[in-house]
Amino acid sequence: MAGDRRVLLVNSIYHLTNDGAVTVMAGQITVLRTVFPIDALEIGLLTGTAFLVTAVVQILVGALSDRREPSRFLGVGILLLALGSFSVAASTSLPMLLAFVAVSRIGASFYHPVGIAWIGREFRGQALDRSMGVQSAFGDSGVILGMATSAVLGLTLGWQSPFLLWGALNLAAVALAFFLVPRQPPLPTQTRPRADYASIVRDVRLWLFPLGLGGAAFAVFTSFGPPLLKDKFGFTDAAAGVSIALWILAGALVAFFFGRVSRRFGRFRILAVSYALLGIASFVGATSGEPIFVLATFWTLGSALFVTYPAIFSFVSEAGHRQLQGATFGFIFLFQLLGGALASYAAGSLASALGPTPAIRASIPFLLVGGLALGGFVYLVAIRGRVPNSRDGVLVAPTT
Repeated sequence: MAGDRRVLLVNSIYHLTNDGAVTVMAGQITVLRTVFPIDALEIGLLTGTAFLVTAVVQILVGALSDRREPSRFLGVGILLLALGSFSVAASTSLPMLLAFVAVSRIGASFYHPVGIAWIGREFRGQALDRSMGVQSAFGDSGVILGMATSAVLGLTLGWQSPFLLWGALNLAAVALAFFLVPRQPPLPTQTRPRADYASIVRDVRLWLFPLGLGGAAFAVFTSFGPPLLKDKFGFTDAAAGVSIALWILAGALVAFFFGRVSRRFGRFRILAVSYALLGIASFVGATSGEPIFVLATFWTLGSALFVTYPAIFSFVSEAGHRQLQGATFGFIFLFQLLGGALASYAAGSLASALGPTPAIRASIPFLLVGGLALGGFVYLVAIRGRVPNSRDGVLVAPTT
């Protein structure tokens, strides 16, 4: 297998196991409510804290990664995530659960700045869009499997079993990656520039707001989606988790073919329309009383969220310095994760304060994310003239 294909395969497997492990809690959140004192406010606290820890640690990991050999450095992070997942399974109280979830997110802070930066350095041009789409689809597949299996396993084998399973899968991914990709020498020190965060902000400033909105939408759909389906429509725990997993599946299929879709319609055009569709789907989920209509809308229009990730990652990769991809992605993911953290805290607090019944409490987070997504569409339309070649979505790669 060619070297670049091994790099893509290893990153894709890591993305799958990483994202599967971090969505186990969301997938069985309705099961955890029967074990720990959890309601809307606590859901926001758990999810928001997980996103916040990841956001802070990723800045440091991203800065360090450009001076580290990527295959081994990324493996360390996935190993830490595996150990953290095992620790979560040992929780006996809500404060302990919150603490161990936060610890596990230290390991989860490695993949996005290290793995996606590695992809950004390895591929260029159309191969970049294709590779970003493939690794993103594998990550989406991990989320699907994490969401779909956790509620079922939690109900049948105990809530600890999904955390143990995904911890073991991350250990297996590390072993496979060490076998497939030999140790690579880091870039020579004299050719590697120092990270200049003022320059990074200037290069990627247009994409920070959309990234934050993407993080907010993902956090609300995965953490508040199962309670919406259970409390508003009477779904079982397992059916609620599987239904949200199917929402992710539709998005993963589109993301897998993102390279082909971007050539056909244009990267920027796809990005803008995706936020409009996501906003519509969110409002439908909050206001409709027909579960079939809500699910159909989530699985079609709502799945557009997963197209925004490879599109923005490709824009950022082309805008940033090739030898500072780790620092760049560590920085930009701060905004995506802060968006998820702030939206989780806000959604949980607003639902707790304004929702007189469980059904209304479950709907309020989707009103929030619907407004944010439509705001993202308006923002992208407004900046279109500032994005080079936005009609076909292709940026000229920098020469620095």
